Amino acid sequence: MTKELLSKRGIDFESLDIENDPGALEQLHRLGLKTVPVVAMGERYVVGWNPPRVAELVGFDLVERVTPPGELIDSIKMVLEAAIRAVRQVPDDRLMMKSPDRDRPLRQLAHHVFRVVEAGVDADVLGEFPAGVWLFGKDIPAHTSAARIARYGESVRAKFEAWFSEIDAAAFGREIDTDVGPRMLSQVLERTRSHAAQHLRQLYVFLEWSGVRPDRPLTPDDLRGIQLPDAVW
Repeated sequence: MTKELLSKRGIDFESLDIENDPGALEQLHRLGLKTVPVVAMGERYVVGWNPPRVAELVGFDLVERVTPPGELIDSIKMVLEAAIRAVRQVPDDRLMMKSPDRDRPLRQLAHHVFRVVEAGVDADVLGEFPAGVWLFGKDIPAHTSAARIARYGESVRAKFEAWFSEIDAAAFGREIDTDVGPRMLSQVLERTRSHAAQHLRQLYVFLEWSGVRPDRPLTPDDLRGIQLPDAVW
């Protein structure tokens, strides 16, 4: 998403792959960093998905859209419901399937899409949103069936609905300590919504690779207003 943010504004940049390029990893460590994405200009850099800070660093104007709280919560619920439907369709013998460019099994991706949303609830509960805790989740061998992962998704849905049904609109302006500095709760939830929706699109691709037609998949119109990269992977 960061690369598309720059590309759509005609900004030239060099993309480095720390997984396959030891030199790129060395550059990251030289800055004293361990996580990506990073946008760097000399010794100045921005870590994580933070469009306003990237715009300030690179030198272009950007106004973030603020989604009304009710619309934001409803769309996250929509993504959650769709993800639960999609995960329930995954054949159990495909849970270890991986994409060509990512060493992550499908069962890990399926768990992660729900964990991302849960992290949004935890952000308001704890007042912090550390990306290192949720962004780089590990595989969970106990997830031996799609039904088991979907049950986790249902528990996250219940937690999300119970929590956000009880807070008022003013709470969405509360400051949260995140990996990219102080952000409002609404901005944190925007980030989790985009992240979960992107992974939902990936789940649809895995289903299609498995010869399974997604059950009532979300359409581009459904996802309108959610910031997503043009490419799925």
